[in-house]
Amino acid sequence: MKILPQMDRPAFRPSKLDQKLLAYLRENAGKVPHMTISQLAEACGTGEATVTRFVKKMGYGSLQQFKVALAAELTENSRNFIINRDIDAEESALVTGRKLLEANVSTLERTLAALPEGLIENCAQKLLEARRIRFIGLGNSGFTARDSAYKFYRIGLESAGLDNSHDMFMMAALAGKGDVIVAVSQSGQSPELLQTLQLAHKQGAYCMLVTADGAAGQQEFIDACIIYEAKESLLETGSIKAKLAQFFVMDLLYTQVVKKMPEQALENKRRTAEAVRMLNGEE
Repeated sequence: MKILPQMDRPAFRPSKLDQKLLAYLRENAGKVPHMTISQLAEACGTGEATVTRFVKKMGYGSLQQFKVALAAELTENSRNFIINRDIDAEESALVTGRKLLEANVSTLERTLAALPEGLIENCAQKLLEARRIRFIGLGNSGFTARDSAYKFYRIGLESAGLDNSHDMFMMAALAGKGDVIVAVSQSGQSPELLQTLQLAHKQGAYCMLVTADGAAGQQEFIDACIIYEAKESLLETGSIKAKLAQFFVMDLLYTQVVKKMPEQALENKRRTAEAVRMLNGEE
Protein backbone atom coordinates (compact mmCIF):
# COMPACT_ATOMS: atom_id res chain seq x y z
CA MET A 1 0.00 0.00 0.00
CA LYS A 2 1.42 3.38 -1.04
CA ILE A 3 2.43 5.77 1.75
CA LEU A 4 2.33 9.22 0.14
CA PRO A 5 -1.36 9.10 -0.89
CA GLN A 6 -2.25 8.04 2.67
CA MET A 7 -0.74 11.19 4.15
CA ASP A 8 -3.90 13.07 3.20
CA ARG A 9 -6.30 10.13 2.82
CA PRO A 10 -5.29 7.30 5.17
CA ALA A 11 -6.80 3.88 4.51
CA PHE A 12 -7.81 3.63 8.16
CA ARG A 13 -9.49 5.82 10.77
CA PRO A 14 -6.56 7.64 12.43
CA SER A 15 -6.51 8.29 16.16
CA LYS A 16 -5.36 11.62 17.60
CA LEU A 17 -1.84 10.21 17.96
CA ASP A 18 -1.97 8.89 14.39
CA GLN A 19 -2.91 12.41 13.27
CA LYS A 20 0.30 13.71 14.86
CA LEU A 21 2.35 11.20 12.90
CA LEU A 22 0.52 11.99 9.66
CA ALA A 23 1.06 15.72 10.17
CA TYR A 24 4.77 15.18 10.75
CA LEU A 25 5.01 12.96 7.67
CA ARG A 26 3.39 15.59 5.48
CA GLU A 27 5.95 18.20 6.51
CA ASN A 28 9.03 15.99 6.89
CA ALA A 29 8.64 12.95 4.64
CA GLY A 30 12.24 13.24 3.43
CA LYS A 31 13.62 13.05 6.98
CA VAL A 32 11.72 9.99 8.16
CA PRO A 33 13.76 7.33 6.25
CA HIS A 34 16.82 8.47 8.20
CA MET A 35 15.22 8.51 11.67
CA THR A 36 15.22 5.89 14.42
CA ILE A 37 11.97 4.91 16.10
CA SER A 38 12.87 6.92 19.19
CA GLN A 39 13.70 10.02 17.11
CA LEU A 40 10.43 9.78 15.20
CA ALA A 41 8.42 9.26 18.37
CA GLU A 42 10.05 12.25 20.05
CA ALA A 43 9.60 14.48 17.00
CA CYS A 44 5.89 13.64 16.86
CA GLY A 45 5.28 13.78 20.60
CA THR A 46 4.20 10.15 20.79
CA GLY A 47 5.53 6.89 22.20
CA GLU A 48 7.49 4.24 20.31
CA ALA A 49 4.58 1.81 20.64
CA THR A 50 2.35 4.33 18.86
CA VAL A 51 4.84 4.51 15.98
CA THR A 52 4.89 0.71 15.71
CA ARG A 53 1.08 0.52 15.63
CA PHE A 54 0.93 3.36 13.12
CA VAL A 55 3.22 1.72 10.53
CA LYS A 56 1.19 -1.48 10.81
CA LYS A 57 -2.01 0.48 10.16
CA MET A 58 -0.26 1.93 7.12
CA GLY A 59 0.31 -1.62 5.86
CA TYR A 60 3.88 -2.41 6.94
CA GLY A 61 5.23 -4.99 9.36
CA SER A 62 7.95 -2.81 10.85
CA LEU A 63 9.30 0.73 10.84
CA GLN A 64 12.27 -0.43 8.76
CA GLN A 65 9.97 -1.75 6.02
CA PHE A 66 7.99 1.48 6.20
CA LYS A 67 11.14 3.62 5.83
CA VAL A 68 12.42 1.61 2.86
CA ALA A 69 9.05 1.89 1.11
CA LEU A 70 8.81 5.62 1.84
CA ALA A 71 12.31 6.26 0.48
CA ALA A 72 11.43 4.35 -2.70
CA GLU A 73 8.22 6.35 -3.16
CA LEU A 74 10.01 9.64 -2.66
CA THR A 75 12.62 8.65 -5.25
CA GLU A 76 9.93 7.66 -7.74
CA ASN A 77 7.93 10.79 -6.97
CA SER A 78 10.91 13.03 -7.67
CA ARG A 79 10.92 11.86 -11.29
CA ASN A 80 7.50 13.39 -11.85
CA PHE A 81 7.55 16.27 -9.39
CA ILE A 82 10.24 18.92 -9.20
CA ILE A 83 11.00 21.55 -6.54
CA ASN A 84 8.19 20.26 -4.29
CA ARG A 85 5.19 17.93 -4.30
CA ASP A 86 2.86 20.63 -5.67
CA ILE A 87 4.72 21.26 -8.94
CA ASP A 88 4.56 18.76 -11.78
CA ALA A 89 7.31 18.64 -14.40
CA GLU A 90 4.65 18.29 -17.13
CA GLU A 91 2.52 21.31 -16.20
CA SER A 92 2.66 24.65 -18.04
CA ALA A 93 4.70 27.62 -16.83
CA LEU A 94 1.53 29.62 -16.13
CA VAL A 95 0.11 26.86 -13.94
CA THR A 96 3.41 26.70 -12.07
CA GLY A 97 3.41 30.48 -11.77
CA ARG A 98 -0.04 30.46 -10.19
CA LYS A 99 1.05 27.83 -7.68
CA LEU A 100 4.18 29.79 -6.77
CA LEU A 101 2.16 32.99 -6.36
CA GLU A 102 -0.35 31.29 -4.09
CA ALA A 103 2.46 29.73 -2.05
CA ASN A 104 4.17 33.10 -1.62
CA VAL A 105 0.97 34.87 -0.54
CA SER A 106 0.18 32.03 1.85
CA THR A 107 3.69 32.27 3.34
CA LEU A 108 3.24 35.96 4.18
CA GLU A 109 -0.26 35.46 5.57
CA ARG A 110 0.83 32.58 7.80
CA THR A 111 3.91 34.50 8.97
CA LEU A 112 1.83 37.50 10.02
CA ALA A 113 -0.82 35.35 11.69
CA ALA A 114 1.80 33.50 13.75
CA LEU A 115 3.55 36.60 15.14
CA PRO A 116 2.91 37.00 18.89
CA GLU A 117 1.33 40.26 20.02
CA GLY A 118 3.96 42.81 20.99
CA LEU A 119 7.00 40.92 19.67
CA ILE A 120 7.69 43.24 16.72
CA GLU A 121 7.13 46.35 18.86
CA ASN A 122 9.58 45.12 21.51
CA CYS A 123 12.24 44.18 18.96
CA ALA A 124 11.84 47.49 17.13
CA GLN A 125 12.31 49.37 20.41
CA LYS A 126 15.54 47.47 21.04
CA LEU A 127 16.78 48.45 17.58
CA LEU A 128 15.81 52.06 18.15
CA GLU A 129 17.72 52.20 21.43
CA ALA A 130 20.76 50.24 20.22
CA ARG A 131 24.25 51.66 20.30
CA ARG A 132 25.12 49.54 17.27
CA ILE A 133 23.12 47.08 15.18
CA ARG A 134 24.74 44.16 13.38
CA PHE A 135 22.73 42.04 10.94
CA ILE A 136 24.33 38.67 10.26
CA GLY A 137 23.54 35.77 7.94
CA LEU A 138 25.20 33.14 5.78
CA GLY A 139 24.46 32.11 2.21
CA ASN A 140 21.09 33.33 0.97
CA SER A 141 20.28 34.76 4.40
CA GLY A 142 23.44 36.86 4.19
CA PHE A 143 21.85 38.85 1.38
CA THR A 144 18.88 39.63 3.64
CA ALA A 145 21.25 40.69 6.42
CA ARG A 146 23.18 43.10 4.18
CA ASP A 147 20.04 44.58 2.66
CA SER A 148 18.50 45.11 6.10
CA ALA A 149 21.61 46.84 7.43
CA TYR A 150 21.53 49.20 4.45
CA LYS A 151 17.88 50.14 5.11
CA PHE A 152 18.48 50.94 8.77
CA TYR A 153 21.74 52.76 8.05
CA ARG A 154 19.99 55.14 5.66
CA ILE A 155 17.64 56.36 8.39
CA GLY A 156 20.52 57.11 10.73
CA LEU A 157 20.90 53.96 12.82
CA GLU A 158 24.47 52.70 13.20
CA SER A 159 24.13 49.36 11.45
CA ALA A 160 26.20 46.96 9.36
CA GLY A 161 25.60 43.63 7.63
CA LEU A 162 28.00 40.69 7.88
CA ASP A 163 27.88 37.47 5.86
CA ASN A 164 31.35 36.06 6.57
CA SER A 165 31.92 33.85 9.60
CA HIS A 166 35.36 35.33 10.39
CA ASP A 167 33.94 38.86 10.37
CA MET A 168 31.01 37.70 12.48
CA PHE A 169 33.25 36.14 15.13
CA MET A 170 35.45 39.23 15.39
CA MET A 171 32.38 41.45 15.66
CA ALA A 172 30.96 39.25 18.42
CA ALA A 173 34.22 39.37 20.36
CA LEU A 174 34.04 43.18 20.38
CA ALA A 175 30.31 43.42 21.08
CA GLY A 176 29.03 44.83 24.32
CA LYS A 177 26.09 46.18 26.25
CA GLY A 178 23.88 48.34 24.05
CA ASP A 179 24.67 46.39 20.89
CA VAL A 180 21.94 44.43 19.11
CA ILE A 181 22.76 41.44 16.90
CA VAL A 182 20.07 40.33 14.44
CA ALA A 183 20.78 36.90 12.95
CA VAL A 184 18.87 35.70 9.88
CA SER A 185 18.77 31.96 9.19
CA GLN A 186 16.28 29.75 7.38
CA SER A 187 17.27 26.64 9.34
CA GLY A 188 18.32 28.38 12.55
CA GLN A 189 20.94 25.65 12.91
CA SER A 190 24.09 27.15 11.34
CA PRO A 191 26.93 26.45 13.83
CA GLU A 192 28.84 29.62 12.87
CA LEU A 193 25.76 31.77 13.35
CA LEU A 194 24.84 30.24 16.70
CA GLN A 195 28.41 30.49 17.96
CA THR A 196 28.44 34.16 16.98
CA LEU A 197 25.24 34.80 18.92
CA GLN A 198 26.51 32.88 21.92
CA LEU A 199 29.74 34.90 22.03
CA ALA A 200 27.98 38.24 21.47
CA HIS A 201 25.44 37.45 24.19
CA LYS A 202 28.26 36.59 26.58
CA GLN A 203 29.75 40.02 25.85
CA GLY A 204 26.47 41.69 26.81
CA ALA A 205 24.80 42.18 23.41
CA TYR A 206 21.07 41.68 22.86
CA CYS A 207 20.59 38.83 20.37
CA MET A 208 17.65 38.33 18.00
CA LEU A 209 17.07 35.42 15.63
CA VAL A 210 14.85 35.57 12.55
CA THR A 211 14.22 32.01 11.39
CA ALA A 212 11.75 29.45 10.07
CA ASP A 213 12.67 27.03 12.87
CA GLY A 214 11.00 27.93 16.14
CA ALA A 215 12.99 25.37 18.11
CA ALA A 216 16.21 27.26 17.37
CA GLY A 217 15.01 30.26 19.34
CA GLN A 218 14.75 28.34 22.61
CA GLN A 219 18.48 28.57 23.34
CA GLU A 220 19.41 30.72 26.32
CA PHE A 221 21.66 33.09 24.39
CA ILE A 222 18.81 34.19 22.10
CA ASP A 223 16.85 37.03 23.66
CA ALA A 224 14.13 37.28 21.01
CA CYS A 225 13.08 34.98 18.18
CA ILE A 226 10.91 36.03 15.24
CA ILE A 227 9.60 32.99 13.38
CA TYR A 228 8.46 33.17 9.77
CA GLU A 229 6.49 30.45 8.00
CA ALA A 230 8.50 29.16 5.03
CA LYS A 231 9.39 25.49 4.76
CA GLU A 232 11.78 24.49 1.97
CA SER A 233 12.58 21.20 0.28
CA LEU A 234 16.15 20.43 -0.81
CA LEU A 235 15.58 21.81 -4.32
CA GLU A 236 13.79 24.87 -2.94
CA THR A 237 16.81 26.11 -0.95
CA GLY A 238 17.02 29.88 -1.42
CA SER A 239 13.43 30.02 -2.68
CA ILE A 240 11.56 33.26 -3.23
CA LYS A 241 9.03 32.38 -0.52
CA ALA A 242 11.78 32.11 2.11
CA LYS A 243 13.36 35.37 0.98
CA LEU A 244 9.93 37.05 0.92
CA ALA A 245 9.24 35.95 4.48
CA GLN A 246 12.63 37.21 5.66
CA PHE A 247 12.25 40.55 3.90
CA PHE A 248 8.68 40.87 5.19
CA VAL A 249 9.83 40.50 8.80
CA MET A 250 12.70 42.94 8.27
CA ASP A 251 10.44 45.46 6.55
CA LEU A 252 7.96 45.16 9.42
CA LEU A 253 10.73 45.87 11.95
CA TYR A 254 12.00 48.77 9.82
CA THR A 255 8.53 50.29 9.46
CA GLN A 256 7.89 50.00 13.19
CA VAL A 257 11.18 51.81 13.91
CA VAL A 258 10.31 54.57 11.41
CA LYS A 259 6.91 54.99 13.10
CA LYS A 260 8.77 55.83 16.31
CA MET A 261 11.03 58.44 14.68
CA PRO A 262 9.20 59.71 11.56
CA GLU A 263 10.74 63.19 11.29
CA GLN A 264 14.28 62.04 12.05
CA ALA A 265 13.99 59.08 9.67
CA LEU A 266 12.71 61.30 6.87
CA GLU A 267 15.46 63.86 7.40
CA ASN A 268 18.19 61.22 7.49
CA LYS A 269 16.79 59.55 4.38
CA ARG A 270 16.77 62.93 2.61
CA ARG A 271 20.36 63.66 3.62
CA THR A 272 21.67 60.26 2.54
CA ALA A 273 19.78 60.48 -0.77
CA GLU A 274 21.24 63.94 -1.36
CA ALA A 275 24.75 62.65 -0.65
CA VAL A 276 24.28 59.90 -3.24
CA ARG A 277 23.08 62.43 -5.81
CA MET A 278 26.16 64.57 -5.15
CA LEU A 279 28.37 61.52 -5.66
CA ASN A 280 26.71 60.93 -9.02
CA GLY A 281 27.31 64.55 -10.01
CA GLU A 282 23.64 65.53 -9.81
CA GLU A 283 22.52 68.96 -8.62
